[in-house]
Formats: sequence, structure tokens, C-alpha cells
Amino acid sequence: MSYNDDKRELLKLKQGIITESETIKEENAAADKKHYEVKGFKNKIANFFYLYKWQFVLVLFFTAVAAVLVYSTVSKEKADIRVLVFSGDKVISGDLYYKTHDIELAFEQYTEDFDNNGNVHTDTYYIDVSPQQDGTYYNINQTKLFSEIGLATAQIFLGDKAQLETVLGDQEKSRGFEDLSVMYPDDPQIVDKYYYKIKGSAFAEAARYAESCPDDLYMVIRSNEFSGYAKQDEKTEECHRRALVVFDNIVGDNKINTPDVNP
Repeated sequence: MSYNDDKRELLKLKQGIITESETIKEENAAADKKHYEVKGFKNKIANFFYLYKWQFVLVLFFTAVAAVLVYSTVSKEKADIRVLVFSGDKVISGDLYYKTHDIELAFEQYTEDFDNNGNVHTDTYYIDVSPQQDGTYYNINQTKLFSEIGLATAQIFLGDKAQLETVLGDQEKSRGFEDLSVMYPDDPQIVDKYYYKIKGSAFAEAARYAESCPDDLYMVIRSNEFSGYAKQDEKTEECHRRALVVFDNIVGDNKINTPDVNP
């Protein structure tokens, strides 16, 4: 549009002949767009970060979280066996919380490299199931315990006798644990057929637990005859086989690895 045309449009606006001019509006919009146009690569980058800085920060944050999770999953040691450590006794449970790492290292002395990856690792999972804790945490930990039992990856349990006697139901009916007295008839550490007493054993020495180990602490082996919570398949069969091998090494104090191998 020419200068004279613009002048006529403005005059009409002043005289009230028209209330607005589409032509002038479009030209102003085009002028504004041209006025705010960012030129130069660096300026465009700076403008982008200025306009979208919070979106960019959020993307970076979630990307970093995802990277950490992926790295943790990939770099996590693969366990040769899994052990459940739990107790319904408040004192014993508190003691086990601080001794779980030593117990894990002790198990690793008797554990073979079952998956042949050049690394021996026992995944020792502690769960506090003492009823004296907060009700919400007690219910959560009970759920964790029975979820673990349902998965059946852990075939070795370590805890106080009263808790072990009830965790898989009535032993005579459920046949939840291996009868250790049949497997090791002359071992003095075996109590009431199913329970291997930790106190006074070579395992307690390996766990640096000889002096402070409570009298009421036992180890049991889950039986393949127990049908509750999980279907027996090749995976559970292999977990059970490994548990029996490790337990046999413990009973015979047959250390496969020295503490220096797994510090």
C-alpha cells in the first residue's frame, strides 16, 4: 500500500468513517514480526534457552534419572543365590540389620560361581517383621516378605525359630522346609529336624558373629515339596539346587572363597 493510501486510511479512522483498518493492522503485525526477528545462530540459541529454559531443565533432569537407573541395572552384580534374613523378635531383628553385610560376606565364602561370570555374589535381603514397629511399616514389610516367598528365588531363610516356624504355615502340613536331620543325621547344630543353629557354628565365625550371635537364630532350606505361593519350575529347581550346595558347604565348613576374594 502506498503512502497516500495509508494517509487516507488514517484520515477515515480519525473522522470515524471506519473503526479499524485491516490493512494497517496487517502491516503493523508484519513490522512487529520483523522487529522481533532474532538473527544469528548464537542469538537464536540464546533466545531458545531464554524461552524454554525450564522445559530444558526438566528434560535434563529426567534424562539424568533415566541414565542412573539404566546404569544401576546394568552394573548391578548378578547374584548366584538369594537369602532372606528376617526376624519377628525386635532385639534380634535390630541386630540382624547391622550384621546383614557380614552375613552376606560369610555366605559368599561358601558360594560357588554358579553362573560362571567370574564373580561370586550372594544377594542377602533383610526384612524387619517385628510387630513392635509402626503398623504401616509392619504391613509393608510383611507384604515384602511374602512377595519374596512367592517369587521363590530365595531358598535359604535365616531368622528366629518362632518366625521361621510360622512363615510357611504348619511345617508338618506344608512341608515347607527340608528335613536337615535326614540329610545330616549327626550334626549337633540341627535342631528339631529343620533348623540349623547359627550360634556355635563355623558359619558364625565366618560372619564375625561368634560372640554376639543370639541363641535363637537359625537357618532353614526351603523344600521343593512346598507348593504354596509359587509354581515349581526350572528356575526354582535351580535356585533350590544351589541352596543345597551352599548349605552343604556351610555344614562341612568348606570355604570356596576366602574373605580376601570378596572384601
